[in-house]
Amino acid sequence: MEAAVTERESEQTRQAFDAAAAVYDQAYEGLPGIRRMRSITRGLYLRYFPPGAKLLEINCGTGNDAVFLAREGMNVTATDISPMMIEEVRKKAAQLQGVSGAVRGIVLPFDRIGELAGESFDGVCSNLGGLNCTGRLGSLARDLGRIVKPGGVFIATVMPRFCIWETAAFVARFRWRKAFRRLSRGGTLADLHGGHVLTFYHSPGDFRRAFAPEFEHLKTLGLAIAMPPPNFTRAGFLTNVMGGVDDLIAGLPLFRSIGDHYSMILRRRS
Repeated sequence: MEAAVTERESEQTRQAFDAAAAVYDQAYEGLPGIRRMRSITRGLYLRYFPPGAKLLEINCGTGNDAVFLAREGMNVTATDISPMMIEEVRKKAAQLQGVSGAVRGIVLPFDRIGELAGESFDGVCSNLGGLNCTGRLGSLARDLGRIVKPGGVFIATVMPRFCIWETAAFVARFRWRKAFRRLSRGGTLADLHGGHVLTFYHSPGDFRRAFAPEFEHLKTLGLAIAMPPPNFTRAGFLTNVMGGVDDLIAGLPLFRSIGDHYSMILRRRS
């Protein structure tokens, strides 16, 4: 059964991301863990999205991936629930030569993706847990099924229902409720710059099954498994070593389910 988000909860999410928009890049983009995850997911984008592709990005944030993809010759419709995030996207695109015409920023939450039904996309992406803001993956899958071309690829980077590093860190501080917060099927409130975002954690199996009627599964890779989550991580030799371990174990069935995130590659069925 899918968990619906109330209008009040949706408004809380919008307000939290609006408040974070101006400082988001400064607070997060410099973290070694974030840089590493972006590097990995962008490698996947370049592997699976053809040059010149028309792409949809869900939960685009401040537009860092949209700008990257535009620089690689793709056209991106970047969507987010937050008007302030979309304003950051538009400012970034306008400042970069050759990018502004290739990035279109639209304020559009999950439950309105169906409004794009008159369009057709070669692929879809969503990075850094954007899809953890919804408990209605099946509805999203049906909406995407109407707008993604057969054979088009969907690359989603999602937070699973268990993270070994996060659980161990909270248990060590006797914060039991936080340690197992990801297991809640009804979602849990996560803090974001003084605001609250209702967050749903999806196991790779749950995610794959939700999209199975419309999309076939190609690959799942775990992220931040041996390497701690981005907010735990500082640059250093040990960080690099653990990142190397991640590279070796990211595709193994057990390990890809216990990191801070995983990337799943799906393909629209014919």
